[in-house]
Amino acid sequence: MFPLSINSYIMIGLAFLAMGGIGYGKYESYKLDAYKVAQAKAVHDKEVQSQEDTDKIRKVKDAQIKAINNQLVDAISQLRSRSNSPTKTINGQDCNGATLSAPDAEFLVREAFRADQIRVGLEACYKQYDAVAK
Repeated sequence: MFPLSINSYIMIGLAFLAMGGIGYGKYESYKLDAYKVAQAKAVHDKEVQSQEDTDKIRKVKDAQIKAINNQLVDAISQLRSRSNSPTKTINGQDCNGATLSAPDAEFLVREAFRADQIRVGLEACYKQYDAVAK
């Protein structure tokens, strides 16, 4: 009734299953490779976007620092007309910025502008961190 023995049919069936299993394994391998490529592209796109955001933040920071430096130059040029010697105050009288000598006023103005530059840099750092943390 059957031209082959039962063992032969079992062996042929196992061979077909093995070939089907190999085919499925290749399919899963291709699927995994496609997933890896998609993930690599997503990571690359996110890196590019992060770099663009960072560049925008850096440009804004640089523009703010340039404006601060321009203000510093203006403020220092206005201080040139001040006297170099401090005016004496009577004990108990408050001192205000108008009575400071030119070198003292220039020192304080430079420190204030340096603090502004640090503040702008810190704000840019926070913005960049927040952009990357999204």
